[in-house]
Amino acid sequence: MAKQLSSAQCILLTVHYASSANIKALHSFTPTRSDVLEPDLILRILLTYLPESVEPREYSSYVEEVASRLYLDYEREEVDVDLSPVKHLSEEQAEKQVKRLHLREYKPMVFPPSASNDLFNRFLISRGLLMDEQAGLLNLVPHLVEPFLSRNDYLRTWYISVVLPIVRLELDYYGDQPDSKVPQMSLSDFANQDSAKGIEFLLRKALEMDGTVPMVEHSNTSIGRDVKGLVGPWMYGHTERKRRKMNPESQESARSAPDTVGQGGPVGTARKVPLDGITDEDKTGHDWEGMFRWMVTNANRDLTVIAHLIEDWDGPSDVDLGGFSEGGREYIDEEVLRKLELQYAQAAFAACYAAEGDTQEIIRGAHGILARLAELLDFLPPPDLASSVDSLPRVERQLTELGTSDSVNNLTSQRLLEPEHPLTTPRMETYMLLQMLVYSTYQLAGLGLNLALIDVAKLLFYASAEEQLAVLQKVLHGLTEHGSKKDEAEWDAQRKKLMWLWNWGIDVDDEQAQTGAGVLGRIKRELFEEEMLKVFIDTGLNEVDPGKNAEVLAPAGYSMAIKLYLSDQLATKHLPEGDVQRVVLAKAMEAYDGASNGNRTRGGMKKANDIINAYKPKFGQSIPFRQAISLLAATHALSFYSLKLQHGVPFQPVTIRVSSDPIGLIDKVLEQNAGSYSKLDDLIEIARNLVAAGLPPSEEEGKVVEVSKEEMARRKTEAERRVTFTAVEAALGEDDFETAYSYVVNRLTPSGADLTASTPAKTAQHAKSNGRNSFSASSRATKQEQVEDDVSWRAAFLAGRFRPSTTSTPPTLRRLEQRTELLSLALLLAPTAQLTDILAAWRRCEEEMTALQTSQQQAVDEFDDHADKRSALPGNFTISGEQPEMVLNQKRREMGRMTGGTGGGGGGTGEGEVPMSMFDLTRSAASAFSRNAFPLRAGSLAQRSTTETEGLEGSVESLASGGSGEQERVRKRDMVANAVSGGLASGLGWVLGATPEQGR
Repeated sequence: MAKQLSSAQCILLTVHYASSANIKALHSFTPTRSDVLEPDLILRILLTYLPESVEPREYSSYVEEVASRLYLDYEREEVDVDLSPVKHLSEEQAEKQVKRLHLREYKPMVFPPSASNDLFNRFLISRGLLMDEQAGLLNLVPHLVEPFLSRNDYLRTWYISVVLPIVRLELDYYGDQPDSKVPQMSLSDFANQDSAKGIEFLLRKALEMDGTVPMVEHSNTSIGRDVKGLVGPWMYGHTERKRRKMNPESQESARSAPDTVGQGGPVGTARKVPLDGITDEDKTGHDWEGMFRWMVTNANRDLTVIAHLIEDWDGPSDVDLGGFSEGGREYIDEEVLRKLELQYAQAAFAACYAAEGDTQEIIRGAHGILARLAELLDFLPPPDLASSVDSLPRVERQLTELGTSDSVNNLTSQRLLEPEHPLTTPRMETYMLLQMLVYSTYQLAGLGLNLALIDVAKLLFYASAEEQLAVLQKVLHGLTEHGSKKDEAEWDAQRKKLMWLWNWGIDVDDEQAQTGAGVLGRIKRELFEEEMLKVFIDTGLNEVDPGKNAEVLAPAGYSMAIKLYLSDQLATKHLPEGDVQRVVLAKAMEAYDGASNGNRTRGGMKKANDIINAYKPKFGQSIPFRQAISLLAATHALSFYSLKLQHGVPFQPVTIRVSSDPIGLIDKVLEQNAGSYSKLDDLIEIARNLVAAGLPPSEEEGKVVEVSKEEMARRKTEAERRVTFTAVEAALGEDDFETAYSYVVNRLTPSGADLTASTPAKTAQHAKSNGRNSFSASSRATKQEQVEDDVSWRAAFLAGRFRPSTTSTPPTLRRLEQRTELLSLALLLAPTAQLTDILAAWRRCEEEMTALQTSQQQAVDEFDDHADKRSALPGNFTISGEQPEMVLNQKRREMGRMTGGTGGGGGGTGEGEVPMSMFDLTRSAASAFSRNAFPLRAGSLAQRSTTETEGLEGSVESLASGGSGEQERVRKRDMVANAVSGGLASGLGWVLGATPEQGR
């Protein structure tokens, strides 16, 4: 019956059975009309109309028979062929329907010219692609292709490099992650990817997963498995991808190259990488080199992923092809494999330098890579990261000079894989260098400074000594900022770590070495030790028990400083004692400058005071230490006064050190603190301490100038006189003349010898002995005295011309005498140019005194007149203005005595005169008192004229005579006392019947 069908009907019937997936009918029908149904036509009909969901095992054998034209009757089940679907069609109708058929062509882009022209292979590949693209039935593709892999190398290569990675990626490895962010890719699209994009696609899901997997769970990570099971098969198709890129002229030579299937070294072992270096000839252009670049790029993002990969993957020889490669043959040439393994080791080096993370996971990952490199390069494995610095490997100094980098560009990711790179070429020197950098990164992290390994490399290669010192200071600052206290053993361990970072264990016992080989090695040894000493000083103070004496420091600080730098048992001290003293003082002054209050029981002042007290037993006799002690004492004393600077800025201790005139601060204290002038001794002590502190400092900063005792005494005296002068000003400003007068007389008046040396007589005598140059010679001779007396005469002049701010109370005679005394002192001490002003003030004061004396004389005269009228004499008793009778009886005798007399009161003028009565005695005493107590009544005008004619020389001589005026005043008082007492004695003697002594 089938023979009766036309060609068009045969084609339509074949399409009908293919569409209905009736393979048995096709198997029975198509062999009978082989004249019409060519194998190519049948396969294209199946490719177009056979549903993709049909299980491949149902038609794979039939397809093979069709492609080979060998129909096996023993495998064919005879069925009746139903011709009804096309039997009713006319020839014309059948041909029209055949023309409307659109049969698929084989995928041309999949088959390069080098592929075999095998119809069956073309069908299998095209069918597999359609199953994936049209129906998404990727799981059926292996069932279709795997039974026929042995038929053709190209089919095997296509399946291993294209199908196997996608099947494993989508179904086997990540089939339980349908919500992955990685988009799916069809087999056709994946087959046309270049190596870089293919690797990125295959490993993207592993990156997603490993981003959340801790390092300790590396055995469960997927990156190593994916490289071996996904990228490894993908690399199997490198030859075919390379052929697609080559021009037709070179395809023939490429076609003759052997297709190899790889296998690694012995099970459980890694192939050893030769240490031959990497040259330009070692760059093979293989797709594995893209994998190495991927490693470096992703190490920059997360080194832990690359560490997982390197720990689980032995390199290009370690791939999982699923057992589909041809047994006994390598997939890559041995020489190419050797070069790729060298580049793999270089990529491991480069991954460490490319990492930018600074976490502990990154450091452990770098250490894991280091251990794998030791295995691959056949080196001794590195010790554990947590090993003590004494157990860390030591390298020879000459090895540290190799593998160094002279340009920061060498550390960019793009250059780390260059041939003969100084840091990443697999050699013993580069391995040791990387090892030391890994341990340095770990030690820095343990000290509280987290740096990426690449930053540590830059610190080693490119940082200056100043930059390395900044890193050291940052580490030490972090150690002292931690809340937990460290004992001596802990600090000793920390110091050993820092010392190892300085020299990497090279020349440990060489105290003469000035620089080290480590990441901090550019720092001078003395500077390194100074920074350590500063930490011990700070630590000791921070750990002082508040309940104990501040001078007793904790062992962690003070004991370490003494043991390492000041102990007499040290064979060679790490620092000279002079440098230790300088550091101690620098730390004390640093705390001092940072203090906000001058009280040494609080804040920075307390810290500075504690430092000085702690090291005083060692350096207490040195000049800088004595100066620091004086400075602290002066600052502490100033803290008890209110003191503000310009713009209301509160006083801070650092103001003293930066001031060009520290004693001037005492002036502000007197201005801003009412009544502070009364505490002159305290203020003078502050000034003396400021002078003893060596302030202001010398022009050469840091240079200690030793001053003789005489010079120091002179400076202190000068400061004392200056403060006293300021106190005089402050006292006068508050109308306290008595205090100002006391300060001038008792503290600023020169001694008698000094006054005598400055008298005009001495000056004249000196001028006479020097002839014509008498003036200049005398000026030179008295210049020093004039400088010293400048404060004295100014203070005396200031107080001498003082007038109270309120004029309600007139000045007393004593006040005017004090002012005259002060102005006389000013005249004695002042330079010639100032005499005019002083004389004017002195004359005004004299005029006031004369006026006051005149007014007092008038008062005396009035008193005498009143007494002469006997209106107020003692014993003149009156009653209603009249004397009693007993008094009136004595009137004649009293009047006689008043008229006869010159001898009344002290005794009689004749021998036989009887002693006076008590009444007469009282009157005589009053008369004598008025004459002796007020002698100026008769001689005031004469005294004034005499004073005016004597002039300046008489005043000076009288002042220089040692206070004769005071003695004269004392004698007048004595005269009054003697007169009274003498009169009383005479009267009492008469009462007692005694005979008066003659001639008194």
